[in-house]
Amino acid sequence: MSRANALYKRLDNSDFTGRHAGMYSVIILGHLFDGFDINMIGFILAGVIATFALKPAQAGFLASSVFLGMAVGSLVIGFVVDRIGRKRGLILAILIYAVFSLLCALSTSYQELIWFRIFEGVGLGAEIPVMFTYLGEFMPTKYRGRMLASSVFFWQVASVVAAIVALALVPHHGWRSMFYVGVIPAVIVLFVWGFIPETVRFLVQKGRYQEAEAIVNRLSTVSDAEVSHIEDTVDVSPQKVPFSAVFKGKYGRFTSGIWIMQFTGGFVFFGLATWLPSIFLKMGFSFVHSLTYTAVITGAGALGNVVGGLISDKFGNRKTLVTFFALGGIFLMLWGTASSLAMLMTLGVLAAFFGFGGAGGVLFAYTSSLYPTSIRATGTGWAAFWQRFGGIVAPYGLGVLIGMHVSTYVFFVFLGALLLVGALAAAFLTFELTGKSLEQIDREIAM
Repeated sequence: MSRANALYKRLDNSDFTGRHAGMYSVIILGHLFDGFDINMIGFILAGVIATFALKPAQAGFLASSVFLGMAVGSLVIGFVVDRIGRKRGLILAILIYAVFSLLCALSTSYQELIWFRIFEGVGLGAEIPVMFTYLGEFMPTKYRGRMLASSVFFWQVASVVAAIVALALVPHHGWRSMFYVGVIPAVIVLFVWGFIPETVRFLVQKGRYQEAEAIVNRLSTVSDAEVSHIEDTVDVSPQKVPFSAVFKGKYGRFTSGIWIMQFTGGFVFFGLATWLPSIFLKMGFSFVHSLTYTAVITGAGALGNVVGGLISDKFGNRKTLVTFFALGGIFLMLWGTASSLAMLMTLGVLAAFFGFGGAGGVLFAYTSSLYPTSIRATGTGWAAFWQRFGGIVAPYGLGVLIGMHVSTYVFFVFLGALLLVGALAAAFLTFELTGKSLEQIDREIAM
């Protein structure tokens, strides 16, 4: 058995320990603060519009601007992280978005705010795929799906946190206060990241076995002596795979499915996160009620990530993705027919729970487990790019749609149809990963 495979088996077959929980806690802190910065725009957009006298299309572009930066960050960070390491890449990403969040708060014009928000997005977009890569390379196999998917709960529940903070700050201190708040947690995360290790799989890829073994000895409940008794061995040696591999053979098919699902899910999630408070205002609800209803619906989506991860580990990622995308699409279409507040909230909660909530967490868990170690961060980053691209297109496109005074029914049916496209991609363009080690996945796809 190779030295690398012995280390991987000890990681993959370990119990879930307190050290695993500590790493998970660090990741969810990053998700929470990252999500806060991304999703706050929907809660401050009305204030920014008033400050700079923006038209609907300009407001839509401002909401989309962060995703331009996030798209760049997602595309670039994978190449960087697959070379310098997951830990250093995350520290770099956090530094970028902390600096530009502060500059957003100090902006004196619409044009300045646009540029600062774009550069803030570079850091935000870089952080998320690296966090999934980091966590996926440490989690034991039987816990990987649920831990990765449930971590998105904290990224999405950040919208609820943003709504609560906005209710407390924006009416009294204005929209700039939200950007100031966004800087504080970034500094906390930077400090915490100084105490976590680099991933074992990255260290092995670089031939740094002594460091890797020291980490495994602290983390795993499986000893060297027990490794030889573990069945179903997939003996592998570290191999460098060119990034072009994601477009070839079976990887090409699965990559296309991921990109379709990421785009459709991202369009729906970020489109609603941006415009839902305004939609509620248009329906005649007050500012406070609009934020409250949006927070409840977003909270249901966050809970869907936890449930989706558990279901995925039991029934498989493919069935879970198909079911959640399809139900999310159906409930979104029905949402447009709601004629009472009770119906509006019930259908909104169900659409969020299955569609832009639960499906999103399972999808990122799937994405960050599919690709080989040498290109895992790059593959995950490029997949995240298509989610960001959906975020670029959605706020601006939906802003134009709202400016055309289309009915609420058409608005929700359009979004529901996009999720159904995601369900088709999940049904025909995915590979079952549940219960398999990362190296076993590599081998099966390569066959």
